[in-house]
Amino acid sequence: MKKQNTQAGFSLIELAVVLVIMGLLIGGILKGRDLIESARLKRIVSQLNEYRLATNAFVDKYDALPGDFSKASHLIQPDLRNGNGNGLIEGAGLAPDSEALSFWSHLAAAGLIGSPGAPEDQNRGDFGKGAPASSLGGGFTVENNPHGLSGLWFILGKKNGDHSDGGLLTPTQAMSLDRKIDNGYPTSGKVRAFDGTDVAPHACITDRGDYNVQNEEPACVLFFQP
Repeated sequence: MKKQNTQAGFSLIELAVVLVIMGLLIGGILKGRDLIESARLKRIVSQLNEYRLATNAFVDKYDALPGDFSKASHLIQPDLRNGNGNGLIEGAGLAPDSEALSFWSHLAAAGLIGSPGAPEDQNRGDFGKGAPASSLGGGFTVENNPHGLSGLWFILGKKNGDHSDGGLLTPTQAMSLDRKIDNGYPTSGKVRAFDGTDVAPHACITDRGDYNVQNEEPACVLFFQP
């Protein structure tokens, strides 16, 4: 008689256990991503608060704006580039030799923020090389009257020439930051959002003036009042 080979399959219980384990693993991965995302957004808020406090402390101590301070090389550090002292922070946020880029080296030399890059790199006009990088990529700059807004604003975006107005954040990320800091509306308050200059119109903001949360691609640049 021929010996019959049989191969046992998985029982329904075993399959159920495998599916449960797979579900837990997938859920854990997704939860981990959410936690990482939340931590990165909290870090953005912490950075912004640090820069706001540092700016106010600098003004209180030197009676001048960082970057615009005309006596920075005399009173803070000899190798700093002096501003013209006219009460405005001039130039594009990442333009070499601009007051807007010197803003960060003045704050760092005064001991109010960490260094925005190695000393030899601090006038190169890039994130980590003159301006601080962010936990989501891109980084922070400052500009006076950007995008038609009045006064001085911090800008969180992606490098675009001498500016940082490239789309960095998804609309959902931008809305989350707006809600943590301000009113959650992109066109009003102390936090404003714009479509990145490198994306299609309404990629970040709908024609109704809401965050376009249906779009999951980086499209937004955020502006914060100091």
